[in-house]
Amino acid sequence: MSERQNLSWTACDTLAAQGKKPSIGLVREWTIATTGAKKGSDGDVQKDINDWYADLLKLKRDKGIIGLPDAVAALTRELWHFAVESANDTLTDERTALAAEKAQTEKLIDLAKEGTLAAITTSNELKEQLAIANATLLARDEQIKRLEEILSEQRATSQAKDERIAGLTVDLSRKAEEQAAGLAELDGLRKHSLLEIDRARGESKHWKAEFNRVETETKSAAQVYREKIAVLDNELSRTHGRLSAVEESLAEANRRMEILVTELAASNTVVPATKQRFGIGKHRVGAVRRRKP
Repeated sequence: MSERQNLSWTACDTLAAQGKKPSIGLVREWTIATTGAKKGSDGDVQKDINDWYADLLKLKRDKGIIGLPDAVAALTRELWHFAVESANDTLTDERTALAAEKAQTEKLIDLAKEGTLAAITTSNELKEQLAIANATLLARDEQIKRLEEILSEQRATSQAKDERIAGLTVDLSRKAEEQAAGLAELDGLRKHSLLEIDRARGESKHWKAEFNRVETETKSAAQVYREKIAVLDNELSRTHGRLSAVEESLAEANRRMEILVTELAASNTVVPATKQRFGIGKHRVGAVRRRKP
């Protein structure tokens, strides 16, 4: 038995002890993990697995036949022969499946090679893009430096603004205190104003009552004066009536006197002294003074 077959059978024994069915992949994995190297091709490993199954069946058959009657032993041999044939058929199917998997794997390898070429092309493109990106990064670095300078200036400006804000905050606090004091003073003035308003309302009520009293007295006095004026108007009207009668009497007397003087002048029987006396009388009549109403 070769070293490869010995390793393959040992791997099959180990896998069977672990409750696993030996296969090319599992045997290959155990061999590489144990020795650190790949032993034989997939066909060689499959042949070793088949030989291991055949030896296992032979051992089971030999152990089962010893001590049995001939008829039972014959039946057992036929059964084991049928089991071996079934196992061989199963192994044949597995070989076919493995061949198909191998062909598929080879196709995948070809595709992987094509993918590798595409990856190389993509890598070259990525290198070109990386060079462009590096140039862009250099430009960005310059831009970042300029932005940092601008940021430094803005920080200085911001610091100045912060100092200004601090000063304004102090002023605002002072003004707030002044406003609070002003509000307190205003509240005191408001309370004082309310007291003054209440006092003024009381005085207003007092003076309103006085005004109503004086107004009532004034109205009463005015009514009395109106009555007196009405009486005086009546007296004045009567006086005017009497004065008009006197004036009419005087006018009538003057008219009669003028007629009399005319008659005397026409008759020439009256002496000049008489004329003078009549003239004096006329003067007296004309000298009657009219009373003012």
